[in-house]
Amino acid sequence: MRVAAIRMLRRALLGSLAPRTRQTVRTAAIAILSALALVAIFHLAKLAEHPVSENVVDGAGEDWRGGKEFAKAVADAGGVNPVQDIWVHGRKVAIHPILNVPVDRDFLTQDVERIRKLNRKQSRPANSTEVEKTLELVRQTVESDRKQMSSKSLRLWSPGETPLRVLLVTTWRSGSTFLGQVLANHPGVFHHYEPFSSRGVRQVRSGRDAFQAQQLLHRLMDCQFAGQDEYLNYTRSHPEDMLGHNKVVWDACHNGPNANACFNATFLTKACQMFPIQLVKTVRLRLNLTQLFLNDEKMNMKVVFLVRDPRATMSSRYNSVSWCSDKPDCSSPEVLCSDLQADLKVATALKQLYPQRFTMVKYEDLATDPQPQINNLMNFLGLEFSQEIARYVEEHTQVDVNSPWSTKRKSSDRVSMWKKQLPLQEVHTIQNACESVLKTLKYEVIGQ
Repeated sequence: MRVAAIRMLRRALLGSLAPRTRQTVRTAAIAILSALALVAIFHLAKLAEHPVSENVVDGAGEDWRGGKEFAKAVADAGGVNPVQDIWVHGRKVAIHPILNVPVDRDFLTQDVERIRKLNRKQSRPANSTEVEKTLELVRQTVESDRKQMSSKSLRLWSPGETPLRVLLVTTWRSGSTFLGQVLANHPGVFHHYEPFSSRGVRQVRSGRDAFQAQQLLHRLMDCQFAGQDEYLNYTRSHPEDMLGHNKVVWDACHNGPNANACFNATFLTKACQMFPIQLVKTVRLRLNLTQLFLNDEKMNMKVVFLVRDPRATMSSRYNSVSWCSDKPDCSSPEVLCSDLQADLKVATALKQLYPQRFTMVKYEDLATDPQPQINNLMNFLGLEFSQEIARYVEEHTQVDVNSPWSTKRKSSDRVSMWKKQLPLQEVHTIQNACESVLKTLKYEVIGQ
């Protein structure tokens, strides 16, 4: 019946037309239908690319690098909270309360280029305006910290005062990450974390390597980042390792208009200069290379030498990390204790030459009695052992988080853990290689 009705309607419409006119109408109709079909195919293709349901844009999270960034763009456009229904460009846009993505396809189509620009700006270098805006975030935090300082530490913030420079020297798996973070939690600290990381699992002892390391260290301590291409390139490829320990700067970069400000030499130089305390933590620099800085009184340098029982150090290297096993500077107890023995001789001389600027700390003392030991260290540095730092120490030494890089671990339990982890034969091997070091540091030797 439906087919017959269509045929009758077609005869009624076309029957009275001349053959040539009828052919023209047919051609026009086919052209119109073809055009409509192409439009339909185009929209179906776009829909397949960005499928839209009645409630949510399914592909938004993948196509635009996450719903949160997209919701931020919506908020920027509408100037309101993105978790509500809002009107943007005259259209109502609903934000899914859980997935946090837009639900109106028309809005997505209209603003897709703007959203892509929002994402692209995170993959290009920061411009001067973005650098200045990020610096202002750093400046606000530093100024807030300054206002909370006691008179003991406030002198460091005086205009023209030489920054306090603190160099924390040790070797891999000796507890330096925890101690470095304790010091970095003091207000006004710019934390240069492992500046020689680009050298890999290798110690810097002498020769050209030593000269280059001393040059880099001097420039970083003086907030001179321009020209440090190797350092900046490594920081760019390992941002969280290199800058994640520098909370004020890291947060400013990620809350600012372009996170890539963190890799800009001008930004790092100006940000660094705002901080009255420069802290370097390194596991790759041997102690003999620090005298150059201690000998220059204008540097206002203090060196903290952190040591640990070599049996515990080797146990941690064997059992906690995988990158150490095929690197002689890390996997060999003979190399470890040869370095330690040389360091201890240097430490004796530095303590005599610079009693107010050099100190040695044993990991075991920190682990078993952290609060008094940190208090003593803060006094040596001329800094305040504040309630905030006391809480940080308490929090990070009284819980059990068994991760090699965690600063939150029950530290007293880790002092003797090597006795459970190392086979007795391995203990004897390390003790034979480290006899002089164990004796100097007064560590008990387990019987043969």
